[in-house]
Amino acid sequence: MRAVKVLVAFMGVLIVIGIGLVAYGLSLEKNSSEQGETATSQTPSVPVAGEKKIISTASPNQASQPIAPFGDITVDIKAGEGLIDYTVTGDQVTLHIEGPDGSGARLVIVSLTDKQVLGRILLETNGQ
Repeated sequence: MRAVKVLVAFMGVLIVIGIGLVAYGLSLEKNSSEQGETATSQTPSVPVAGEKKIISTASPNQASQPIAPFGDITVDIKAGEGLIDYTVTGDQVTLHIEGPDGSGARLVIVSLTDKQVLGRILLETNGQ
């Protein structure tokens, strides 16, 4: 019975410490917002789902050149497949396409200047 009392007291101390840390964190957030810094103005260190990824191949000293209008480019996909992700690199786009159950996954590299598919990378499982 004595062990149970010690465990309950220990858990009570942990709860009090946790509440104190939450209050401290909230006060830090309040202080930073009062100084004009907001959490939304910071760039996340990891990719965020749903955000467009644009990667520039230009060096920091070079000005980024906008892509000229390129019209329509057709990429064939099978019924049930969908676009999972894409990445723009210079004048090329890499499309990640998968079937509904993850099968038939592939990367399709498209040139925006030549208006054609440059190649496909098929992603297959070994069945191991």
